[in-house]
Amino acid sequence: MGYSWSELEEIFQNALKVPSSEREQFVINQAKNDATLQQTILMMLRDIEDADKYFEKLQEGIAGGLEENKVDIYQPGDVVGKYQIIRSLGRGGMGQVFLAKRNDSQFEQEVAIKCFAPDEVKNNFFENFRNEQQFLASLNHGAIAHILDGGISDDRIHYIIMEYVDGLPIDQYLKKHQLTTHEKLKLFLKIGTAINYAHNRLILHLDIKPSNIYINKDGQVKLLDFGIAQKMGEPLQQKHFLASPYYAAPEQLKKQTVSVATDIFQMGILLHLILSHELPFAKGEFPSSSNRKLVFAETKINKELQSIIYKCLQESPEDRYVSVSALFQDVESFLISRPVRVHKQNWSYRASKFIIRNRIKISLSVLLVMSMVLGIIFSSYQAKKARENELKVIKTNEFLLDIFKSADPSMTEGNLTVKEILDNSVNSIESKFEDKEFKLSLYERLINIYTNVYLWNDSRILAEDVLSRYRDVENLSYLKIMSTLGGNYRELSQYQKADSIFSILISEIETGNNYLSLEFQIENILAFAKSQQIQGNYDTALQIIHKAQALVTSSASLKDKADIYNHYASVNKDLSKYDSAYFYQSKAIKMIQAKESPDHQIALALYYNNQGNLLKDMSQYDSAIISFEKSISLKRKIDSKANLDLAITLSNLGGVYYKKKNYDSASTILNRAIDIFAAQLKPNNNFIVSTRYSLANIYYNQLKFERALSEYKEILAADTANFGPGHPYVADDYISIANCYRELNETDKAYDFLKKAELIIEDKFDESHQKTSYLYNKFGMLFEKQENYTMAQIYFQESFTLANKYLGEEHRYTKLYKEDVERISNIMKADIDKM
Repeated sequence: MGYSWSELEEIFQNALKVPSSEREQFVINQAKNDATLQQTILMMLRDIEDADKYFEKLQEGIAGGLEENKVDIYQPGDVVGKYQIIRSLGRGGMGQVFLAKRNDSQFEQEVAIKCFAPDEVKNNFFENFRNEQQFLASLNHGAIAHILDGGISDDRIHYIIMEYVDGLPIDQYLKKHQLTTHEKLKLFLKIGTAINYAHNRLILHLDIKPSNIYINKDGQVKLLDFGIAQKMGEPLQQKHFLASPYYAAPEQLKKQTVSVATDIFQMGILLHLILSHELPFAKGEFPSSSNRKLVFAETKINKELQSIIYKCLQESPEDRYVSVSALFQDVESFLISRPVRVHKQNWSYRASKFIIRNRIKISLSVLLVMSMVLGIIFSSYQAKKARENELKVIKTNEFLLDIFKSADPSMTEGNLTVKEILDNSVNSIESKFEDKEFKLSLYERLINIYTNVYLWNDSRILAEDVLSRYRDVENLSYLKIMSTLGGNYRELSQYQKADSIFSILISEIETGNNYLSLEFQIENILAFAKSQQIQGNYDTALQIIHKAQALVTSSASLKDKADIYNHYASVNKDLSKYDSAYFYQSKAIKMIQAKESPDHQIALALYYNNQGNLLKDMSQYDSAIISFEKSISLKRKIDSKANLDLAITLSNLGGVYYKKKNYDSASTILNRAIDIFAAQLKPNNNFIVSTRYSLANIYYNQLKFERALSEYKEILAADTANFGPGHPYVADDYISIANCYRELNETDKAYDFLKKAELIIEDKFDESHQKTSYLYNKFGMLFEKQENYTMAQIYFQESFTLANKYLGEEHRYTKLYKEDVERISNIMKADIDKM
């Protein structure tokens, strides 16, 4: 005689509410004459203090009750679809899992088959199976065990065929491998990336625990078991078992609404377990208690990490992290020695973090300068007389000694920053060396170091000074300093100066100087094209890229060729020529994606970021997120300089979530990007301004029009200062301000700003550009607000006509504009009917 899962659960849960001395008799009375059921529940109660054993026994008990004789559904050698059963992998509350292999001789493949016989359980049990099948099918992430197939066999066995993970649960993996705290945190971030990916697709896991997280033999994370997962925003599903009791969030135990915060709570427990091998609760407490006492393994976990865990484990979901990304930000801050936001903030704490960061930078800077100087001496050793080089070695040793002294806290007042070390290095060059060509080579590398740590203005000042003092030295180092200066001017939004520099360099290239490498030539031609593109001179930018393409020969590197395609893609994107842009961007990615050198990986991260922006403009938001996540993953591996490269992609990723109307995630990611930018850049830098623009758009869509208007006005001032009054960015600002005034019923002001935008757009673009149809649509919305339906219909119709012609009928904007046409037509028809 068997028993149902619901019967077992009901008796067990009620037994937990009975005093321990009375439980055995209570179970005997409730289970009546079913000895197996009695033994199962009593066994579960005895094992309750051990969470893992408790859950394993629960699953075994459930499986035992469902099958009177506990006979496996399949035996080795049985066939399910194209697969042959090898052996059982285990039995759980959600079914039985087998290891199987392909049986059709097509290719070798081992899989895990999860199955359950439908005639032995209630119908709603299969709903859980169908949910898991649907959820897994929608999740395509490297850290989530993916689904291969599924269905119902001839003997009515429901099954899901999944990727087989040959590895260990994370708790066992950590016991077997002695990892450092940083390595453990990196592993935690990998797990969180998979959970965040599911959240981005509006799926909650709800059962995050060690037995559902496997690490395979290659060290890769695999997240398993979405059996109790559910969509965000849906009522709590009445499933037989909500989660493993020691990992369940309070709202799960109370059967209240679940959310992202539920998974955050479970991630906090997991993080404590990863760092200490212990659960953060007092031993002996029953898992059904929704108000468990937190007990941290304080001797094993850093105070800052305790603060992070404590934030995750707040009783109220509103008091936890708002998203996995917000949790990530604090974990990553710890990893890079930045202040953790949820940790107690004071001067000494922030100062200690600052000192740690600068020590790292100082060490790196000294190594860079050492490498720079020794490299120059080695390369010039064979070309100079021995005595001259001997003197240079003596001077260089003195130069390096001075740098080490400047980095020694015992010889200076506190630790120096990278900038201070580089500034001291500049002074040392002048005092230690006399040979102008040699000094110019040193300066070239120092200027590059300034630029590589985003000290653009300092790099500019030094480059301008060196170029003015060394005009009589005509060599490659002089031109390289000019090239770096041109790039700095562009980053500082001084476009006329940048164009002047690049024009001189292109003239040098066109004279055919033999000492200019092909890489140097292509790099500077493309830099000039980028400057023109940023200023909205798209035809000129394309013509310049054509010049770079004309230089390509068989000796050109793959990266040079890929960079040209990347620039073609970027300009075509700005021109709304999306098919061409996607063709070039994909070509650039394909060309270098198999290359593992740092230079290629840095370029690939940039290309994925650009592809994400392109897909966002094409309204393919899920695909855009995948591209941005690939870029972020690469940038984390590369350890991008000053994290600004990472922040750029985070800003773009936040923009996609804004487009998807996931405003909480968007705001979290965008503010995280701004925090990174603000540590290195001035407030009116274009990176910060563009990120603020996305935040202002969120305020607008949240109907916070006054706040959005204030932001847009500040952004307009910054864009005008950075790009000039006739730039397309300024036109975008005008339209955004007009939209706010329209919603605030100040329609005259709205009209004035739309007309300002119209002057710029008509000057920069023809009717084929997306901005033209977008502007007409905004005019239509304004006239509709004024109840001037005739003018509204004219502008809506023109907007739809242009979008349909140039963007295509399937484009998101085309469909939206069509809805506007239909709406205004219905309004006018209703007015006519009333007459």
